[in-house]
Order: sequence, then structure tokens, then C-alpha cells
Amino acid sequence: MLSLPILRAARVVLASVVALAFAIGLRADTVIGTDGFQREGQVLSVDAERVLMRVDERTVEIPRSDVASIHFDPPPPPLKVELRNVQSDDSVDVFLEDRIVLSEARDRGEWIDLTPSLKDGNNALRLRIHNDRAGWAYHINVRINGVITKLACGRPYDLNRPCRCCGKEGNEIGVLDDLPSIWIYVDRAQGRADILP
Repeated sequence: MLSLPILRAARVVLASVVALAFAIGLRADTVIGTDGFQREGQVLSVDAERVLMRVDERTVEIPRSDVASIHFDPPPPPLKVELRNVQSDDSVDVFLEDRIVLSEARDRGEWIDLTPSLKDGNNALRLRIHNDRAGWAYHINVRINGVITKLACGRPYDLNRPCRCCGKEGNEIGVLDDLPSIWIYVDRAQGRADILP
């Protein structure tokens, strides 16, 4: 059995590791004072009179005359989210929220930049399939900061492997406008986006 001092030391080490892991995920700007003090946090604003910082969930004001230098953490990389139709049978329209971003796509489309149209938080991509014959399927790629995710159902132009999802048999004729949305979560402050399961 471990002694009480060893248990206390283990708790202190564990708390330090958790705090360090949390701090690594946050942006940490450093303000260095004229007297050598250093304060880390997120610089909110700088003007001729003061520096405002967020430190441990509170806002701190430092007189500008007391500041020797400010070192900014590099900002996150700029967010880039793109979409491209690879192959769709017969054709597909793609909507971002209620705005059409891809119309009647079939084979090998160009990359379309969705970034300016995305809002922070959840964004709905919705597909509308046009099917004039036996089976339907789609294959679309989403590229987030250079990493490609394949969004596909069925195998286009293979009548034996149509899309079968969300209560569909894969042989529905006409316009299919009731497929479930594909959700993209955006956090511009962190320069990231994720396709939600």
C-alpha cells in the first residue's frame, strides 16, 4: 500500500500533466514587462494605453508603459473546405444549408471552395439525387485542409451495387430529395472542420 505522501505527490503530478495537456491545446501569447515579469494568456487587444489579456478565464489589463514586448503564438492555419463530385449515377445536386453549391454533377468535377459559405458550428450538406434508370449511387470527396474524406453510397454505374441507405432500395426513379444531411462542424478559431458521424 502506498503511503499518504506518495499518493499526494502522485496527485500533484497528475494534476500538472492534465493542466499542461490543457494548456498545450490553447493559444498562449506572452507579455514581457519592462521589469522582466512574464504573463501568458491570450492577447485580446493592444493600444497605446493598455494590453488586454485573457488569463485563466478572466480579463487582465496591463498598462502599455509596463510592457517591453509581446510574443504572439502563431495563429492556426487558415481553414479550407472543398467539395468535388467524383462520380454520380445519374446526377447529384449538393446543397450547403439551403444554397446549391453543385448542380447536376455526374463525372469528375472541379474542387468547389465551401469555406466562405461555412458558419462556425454545424453546417448541413444535403444531397438531391436525379435517377432516370435502374440504380443510383454517388461518390463525392470533401477536402478539409488538404485531407480528403470520401462520401459515397453504392458504386456508380454498377447496377448490382446501387446505394441502399436510409430506407432506400437503390432503384428509386425520379428525384430523391429526402436523404439525411451530412454535417460539417466548423471551428474557425482553431482552423479546423470535421465531418460528423
